[in-house]
Amino acid sequence: MTMINTNVGALLARTYATRAAEKMQTSMERLSSGLRINNAADDAAGLAVANKMKSQLGGLKVAIRNSQDGVSLVQTADGALDEISKLIRRMRELAVQMQNGIYTNQDRSNAQMEIKSLLAEVNKIAQNTQYNKVNLLDGTYDQTVRAGNTNDESIRIAIGSINTSSTAKITNFAVEKAIGHTSTSPSRTNTQNELEVFEATSVQIDTSVWSDAFKTSFNTDSLGTFQITGGGDQGDFTVDAKTGKLTSNAAIVSGVGGSGNSPSDTPGGAVTGGQFQVQVTYTHSNGSTTHVETLQINVKDKAETSLDDVKVETTADAGRAIETLDKALEEVSTAQAKLGASQNRLGHNIDYLSKGSMLTEQSVGRIMDADFAAETAELSKQKILSQAATSMLAQANVSKQAVIALLR
Repeated sequence: MTMINTNVGALLARTYATRAAEKMQTSMERLSSGLRINNAADDAAGLAVANKMKSQLGGLKVAIRNSQDGVSLVQTADGALDEISKLIRRMRELAVQMQNGIYTNQDRSNAQMEIKSLLAEVNKIAQNTQYNKVNLLDGTYDQTVRAGNTNDESIRIAIGSINTSSTAKITNFAVEKAIGHTSTSPSRTNTQNELEVFEATSVQIDTSVWSDAFKTSFNTDSLGTFQITGGGDQGDFTVDAKTGKLTSNAAIVSGVGGSGNSPSDTPGGAVTGGQFQVQVTYTHSNGSTTHVETLQINVKDKAETSLDDVKVETTADAGRAIETLDKALEEVSTAQAKLGASQNRLGHNIDYLSKGSMLTEQSVGRIMDADFAAETAELSKQKILSQAATSMLAQANVSKQAVIALLR
């Protein structure tokens, strides 16, 4: 049918030219932005998934930074503990040195001055070690590191106090050595040999604190043998037959009252009124001469001590100091081990988050990023179609001119 009011060919050409232009604009937008999805109309479902994954990706990246900050905090605390460990080891060297019997009271006083200085330095480090203005070693730090995208992903870091007053607390020392009772007369007989000892897991009594009567007998013949022969509590003691050293594991007392109270009896124990009594017979090498030594041991209540109570002013103090310092060193080492474990855990967490972040970013890219090869091919295709449609639109317009011949 020949008509001029409705040019069907022109309408079709215009429609396809418009479509080609729109698709060409979409391809140019994608190639310009590098994104396949520039608005929700491009891929509504894909955009929704990508937004969730972008949120997850942002959380992972922040969690990586959190974990890295946690590593820095742990390293700061560990560095301070390492220095405290050096100070404790130096104090232990002094304690071992002062347990030797060759030093004067002035020597021990000088050593004690260094001990006090080192203890002050330990407290200074404990009170002033900070990370981002947060105290680490004063016992107040107990926090969590947000180590992932969800609320359940957290790592707790707790650091105990390293103050000298709260480190190496000891209620009973492992070993105590008896000393001469302060109320005894300067010259003691074997019937007046009263000794003092703090409650402990094990008590040792050597012949250096026995009576003057024993020392006189021993000096005449030191080749004899020792034997426990009585005293009421002889079952709680053992004796070295050659040296005369007595050892008892029954002097640790439970249920003790406040400071200064006499220890009460242990259930089924032999302590009466906080006292032990044992008799040792020393037989000279000739087999006929003997000396019977009666030892009255008063067990004194020991108050709880800690690192700040370390003293080296006597050999007994130095012995106690070694035990205290060993415990302090063990506690510091344990704290360092915990921090090391936390640092390793944070390091593994960073590796895990980094891998997850990389894979998540790849996934977002697959959804959002434009495929340049496909888009350039599409752009070329739409350009050709646009040009063809434009050409056909021109042909459609020209085709109607044939109607004019009918009017001539």
